[in-house]
Parts: sequence; structure tokens; C-alpha cells
Amino acid sequence: MGLFSSKKDNRVMVGARYRSADTNLITWEVASIFNGIDGTPYAHIFCVQDQSRRKTVAQSSLEAGVQYVRLPSPARP
Repeated sequence: MGLFSSKKDNRVMVGARYRSADTNLITWEVASIFNGIDGTPYAHIFCVQDQSRRKTVAQSSLEAGVQYVRLPSPARP
């Protein structure tokens, strides 16, 4: 790794939280990850504020940081 390398670990993991890039009001959490029949890696996510709201999104859309922004992991005791 070089001096100016700032590659972030943006791998999608179960329990990771994201917010919608267009609003700070909605927080999404990854419930599971899987490979679709088309070979594309996907994630099931749910809304933390209303767990009945669920989505399936491509992992690449979470990793890109355009539609969803990853939230920092909470500190562990």
C-alpha cells in the first residue's frame, strides 16, 4: 500500500447499515447477502425504522456509495 492509498473497506456484510443518499431519515440494514441466479451478488436490506419495508439491491449499489452511504459501525465495548 502506498502512502496516499485511502481504499476504504466497502464490502457488504450482514448487519452493516446504510442511509439513503437523498435523505438522512431512512436507515437500511443488511439482513442477508446472496448470489442471484444471474450470478450477481445481492443484499436483502430492511428499514431500521419500519422493518416491514424490505428491498433486494445489488451489492454493487451499496458499495458504490451513490444511492446508499455506509454508516460507521458502532463502537464495541
